[in-house]
Amino acid sequence: MKNLIKKILFFIFIFIFILSIQITSASNLNISCESAIVIEQNTGRILYSKNIDRKRAMASTTKIMTAIVAIENGHLDDIITISQNAAEIEGSSIYLEANEHLTLEELLYGLMLRSGNDAAYAIAEYIGGGNVEKFINMMNRKAEEIGANNTHFMNPHGLHDKQHYTTAHDLAKITAYAMKNETFKKIISTKNKTISWENHEWNRSLTNKNKMLWNYQGGNGVKTGYTTDAGKCFVSSAFRNNIQLIAVVLKSNDIWKDATALLDYGFDHYKPYKVISKEDYLKSISVIEGTKDRIRTYSKKDVIIPIRKEEKDKIQVKIVLPEEIQAPVMREQIVGKLEVYVNNEKIDSTDIYVKDSIQKKSVQNMFEKFINHWVG
Repeated sequence: MKNLIKKILFFIFIFIFILSIQITSASNLNISCESAIVIEQNTGRILYSKNIDRKRAMASTTKIMTAIVAIENGHLDDIITISQNAAEIEGSSIYLEANEHLTLEELLYGLMLRSGNDAAYAIAEYIGGGNVEKFINMMNRKAEEIGANNTHFMNPHGLHDKQHYTTAHDLAKITAYAMKNETFKKIISTKNKTISWENHEWNRSLTNKNKMLWNYQGGNGVKTGYTTDAGKCFVSSAFRNNIQLIAVVLKSNDIWKDATALLDYGFDHYKPYKVISKEDYLKSISVIEGTKDRIRTYSKKDVIIPIRKEEKDKIQVKIVLPEEIQAPVMREQIVGKLEVYVNNEKIDSTDIYVKDSIQKKSVQNMFEKFINHWVG
């Protein structure tokens, strides 16, 4: 009997020991940065957080916003003439020279791969129509549009200014938004790029400063940064097992170690779970004065959310639909919302729509229905 008890206790001990090795809790995650966050890109769900709403300097991670504003408001093949002001900007540089010509696309690669402050200024001048302040206003309006309400830009490059700040959460939101753009994604995931260099016998050869592109499985972006006031900053991203994560570290002693720990935590603890498939039939609703009495509704997109294993039974789906709808109903008309909750926290939502159209009854329709009812 004593031997049996010893064996049971031994196996319990081994099980607990193995579990303790496999599980890294959020509370004991070993990171040096003063602010940090991990989110899943599509839903924005926060998977890990540390001082995520504390306002901080952001250094060259500013250029994430510079890039997406430029991409949305310019054309990649636009030719830009470099001004003296852009060529003389201080800090990190791709060695632009006054009066040389590059495309907007080339400057974007210089901006995001080598963190060129001169590229940032040249882009801002061009997109702002010669007015850098106009471009900065565009950056701030975009931040407001994205919901980055604790962010304020004073320049396009990230050099220190007391009124130039963000939070880890806002920076994650900005990056999640930017990464929906295929041009932005292509640029930030590029390891090496050659761009022109007028009046030189060779071109500029750019190597991305983001080591995670080489050293982290699935690493696909985005931007490093450093100033004395901001410290070392890094926004990183990686895609694995059909889940795209974004990690932000601000004022870190070791951005590579911190980013790796954060992304590992996200991938280890959260897996994608499909709640609803695109065009899944949901329910039908009544149609008032329509040529048909009811119409079927469907999900507009796949709803895939990141969840922990133990959360699977805590998912709630809320379908927000009217009981009835007035004819006419247009094909692909949006008629409601589908919302997904985990532990009463809203994680994602999508539109509910109809595939078919239903015309409003005419006098002729009603007469034919009356005849069919009494005669047919």
